Amino acid sequence: MALRDLLAAIEAEAAADIGRLKAERQREAAAIISDAERRSAELEQSAISAAEQAEREAGERRLMTARQAIAGRLREVQEAAYQQIATDIRAGVLAARERDDYLVILAELLHEARSALPAGSIVQVAPADELLIRRMLCGEPRLQVTVTLPNTGGVEVTNGAGAVACNTLEDRLAAAEPELRALVGKLLARDRALVSA
Repeated sequence: MALRDLLAAIEAEAAADIGRLKAERQREAAAIISDAERRSAELEQSAISAAEQAEREAGERRLMTARQAIAGRLREVQEAAYQQIATDIRAGVLAARERDDYLVILAELLHEARSALPAGSIVQVAPADELLIRRMLCGEPRLQVTVTLPNTGGVEVTNGAGAVACNTLEDRLAAAEPELRALVGKLLARDRALVSA
């Protein structure tokens, strides 16, 4: 019986080792599976995060492109509006001769130019203003009137040294252009704010 007991003991020990090894392998397998599942979840989350980030960035790029396009179109519309307003104003200013108070306007333009260049001796005018200016300057023999300006209205006063005081309607319009452009920009911005409110 001793051999049988020995064999039974070896068999029991082998069964215990097999059970222990099997349990150990099952734990290792479970740990490997758990680690693999964790890594898989991390990879999946990372892929989702990367895809979401890429979509956010693509959306931001699309939004930026759309905003740039809108801003460009807005500038075009604003410039077209400004050009139309400037054309209308230009037409009105350059049609000043048709106004009843043109003589007063021309007298003021002459006075301002002469004040800017008191030593001026030549008054340059447009053909349509020659008779009016000659009447205004009647009695001032030191001033010479010449017809050299385009037919837009106003005067230029010069002296013998080359100094010039330009005070034509065209010059006044050109000088007012930056302020007019800013004013139109403010009005259009105000209108946009009212529309979007």
